[in-house]
Amino acid sequence: MTQWASRQSRRRFMALASTGFVIARFDPFLGIDTELVQEPDLTAIYIAETGHHITGPILNWWLQYGRDSTIGWPITEPLAHGTETVQYFERGALRTDVSTADPLGVVPVNLGTSWALRLKPDDVPHDYKWWFPQSQRGVHPAFWDSYRERGGAFTYGYPILWGNESGGRLRQPFSRSVWTETSQGVVEEPIGRWAAAAHGISTNPTQQSRQAPRYEANYWPIPGQYGSERRAEVDLGRQTASFFASDTLVYQALISTGRPPDFTPAGEYRIFSRHERTRLVSNGSTFKTYNIPDVLHVQYFTKRWIGFHYAYWHDEFGRVWSAGCVNMRLDDARWAWDFCRYGMRVIVRPPVPAG
Repeated sequence: MTQWASRQSRRRFMALASTGFVIARFDPFLGIDTELVQEPDLTAIYIAETGHHITGPILNWWLQYGRDSTIGWPITEPLAHGTETVQYFERGALRTDVSTADPLGVVPVNLGTSWALRLKPDDVPHDYKWWFPQSQRGVHPAFWDSYRERGGAFTYGYPILWGNESGGRLRQPFSRSVWTETSQGVVEEPIGRWAAAAHGISTNPTQQSRQAPRYEANYWPIPGQYGSERRAEVDLGRQTASFFASDTLVYQALISTGRPPDFTPAGEYRIFSRHERTRLVSNGSTFKTYNIPDVLHVQYFTKRWIGFHYAYWHDEFGRVWSAGCVNMRLDDARWAWDFCRYGMRVIVRPPVPAG
């Protein structure tokens, strides 16, 4: 059961016509060469702000992970790239990926990395507060609060270069974004537009398909109405968290659980402590030591103080990485915070043995 199917009754759709939907064939080096006609797609919307459609799995991802507040509005139509689909947005790009473990089947494109490769890197080490071993760089202090509060490593990727002053402005590229400090505050650069222009991809508006209703933020999605019978299931093998209302799957997300020897224990538990924002400090029960401030949406369910929470410090979702807790992306942790209740059941299922 897909997440879209589970939510479809909660979304406000217009009646969709039976005409075909046009999708462009795309090559990242050669650009667009032909157009194809696809079968009707009943999960499509039209964005009037830029004159483009979002469809299928990419639409699901865009709705779940911040919509226009993160990567912005779409600036191209969905573009066929082999067997997958790529779409450019104002501040990023998304592509479908049959090999990803993510339930939505979509991954962000590292446009910031491509942009940074054209620059002369500053390899002089800096004493930044947050340093990422994945990229051997840290986030400049001017950007740190915004980076942490808006989604962290999953939303923006890891810092690729150190912050650098250019033309009187501080700028730093991340693997999925480029940030600039201005007199009006931190600005996320339109890296999706830069990439589309570099590849010669048209961003001209298109006519609204009769299949696709116009997107209106107030109605997408309609808030779910759930009864009191709720539970969460953590699958240690698939690295997913699934949330159920009266045995109906209503939300699913990729997570990161405990890396040995700090296992996330299988079993059945109940949420007993919730903190909207707190500091996480290791108490001697884990091999890994940590002292992490400003952790959002913490919900403990074991006596060893293991629970759900937002993790801004890594993008290793889909594999074990944590010190035992169930690490989540910001939007998923926020959704779980609104859905869960004190005393709600949490079932942690062990990996299914191979064979």
